[in-house]
Amino acid sequence: MTYLSKFLLLSIILLLLAGCSRPNGNSTDTAQIVGETAVLIADFSPPSGYEPEFGLHAIGYTVVAYNSGDNGGHLYLVQAGEGTDDTMMTTLEETLANLVPGYRADDSRMTVVEQRPFSIRDQPVTLILSEGAKWDNERVRQVTAVFQGKEGPTLLTLLEPVSQWDEAAVESFLSSIR
Repeated sequence: MTYLSKFLLLSIILLLLAGCSRPNGNSTDTAQIVGETAVLIADFSPPSGYEPEFGLHAIGYTVVAYNSGDNGGHLYLVQAGEGTDDTMMTTLEETLANLVPGYRADDSRMTVVEQRPFSIRDQPVTLILSEGAKWDNERVRQVTAVFQGKEGPTLLTLLEPVSQWDEAAVESFLSSIR
């Protein structure tokens, strides 16, 4: 299995698991684990109102997730580390570059509405902004980007209900990633 296939498969599995998870009430341990894991990816503070959900570092990947509780927002960072070469970064960038406005995967409820140049960790990146609906038909907006984290290519996804989306806060968060 190629690194890209493993990276995408792990990302999908983790996103599905995160959607099924519930806070366990042990927020101190969770916050510590997520904090210790997040610094392996980049230095950042999650957007206001986001709490740690889970963090793991296994099989060459580092993953952290945050959620905004009842507001329905989710933030995921998935970094491919050990054994990753420049090919994966290039492939991820090319894949995102093909997500042009109007693109919609057959099995997706999201449609790409914009590609926007940006800078994360002083690197030029392309932000992919999408809109769609969650399973309960709540309208959501999502930003996706690939950047070089501390230990490898990193996929970032931030999803929020359209009613909660604050463009200035999102850009401020993305700009703060070091």
